[in-house]
Amino acid sequence: MLGRTAQNLFWLSRYIERAENMARMFEVGYRMSLTSRREGSASEHLISMMQAAEVDEGFNLKHKQADVATVAHYMLFDEENYSSVKSCLLAARTNARSVRTALTTEMWESINAAWLEFSALRPRDITGAKLQELLFWIKQVSHRYRGALLSTFLRDAGYAFSQLGNFVERADNTARILDMKYYVLLPRASLVGSDVDVAQWTMILRAASAHRSYRHVYHDRYKAWNIAD
Repeated sequence: MLGRTAQNLFWLSRYIERAENMARMFEVGYRMSLTSRREGSASEHLISMMQAAEVDEGFNLKHKQADVATVAHYMLFDEENYSSVKSCLLAARTNARSVRTALTTEMWESINAAWLEFSALRPRDITGAKLQELLFWIKQVSHRYRGALLSTFLRDAGYAFSQLGNFVERADNTARILDMKYYVLLPRASLVGSDVDVAQWTMILRAASAHRSYRHVYHDRYKAWNIAD
């Protein structure tokens, strides 16, 4: 296999996974901002989420205030943010076009259809329930591509590089979410095990689609070391 083909397959999977992860990271910050009671804490949750995603510096250069609408646009639609969902989907499609003959029809169509549908959206219309629907749709895009890859792709070197890109990106994002929870979101060590701590862990597990799995394996209260495991 040519090195360029391997590289494109690797980054194609990384960008698809990153698009899903950006949606999940934003969902964590968004949910916590909705449930926060202390004045100013909603903005703090959104800023913490961007810090974990390492996009806060770029955001601060463009915006003075971190509210839901502004952060949502930056995380999902801003083309100057190279980690935004739109940037990731475009980069994934560009990589896919470069190795079109190496992909199955199902893999290419899942990426191309996702890009065409996303690029047709009008950001100003994505508010309230539509924002939640969009976050769910972004995760479904990643699942459809991964399903096509697992179901139709030949188990050769190309498959290995695709899986490598996917899991490298997922490991990075998992570490970021845990870092955001343990070192950024919880203001004081004394709150470990409190209702605030439990609520935050619950939201993070749900955003990562891991809540049911965790409850199946661990039947006791939420514990940081079990969640990290």
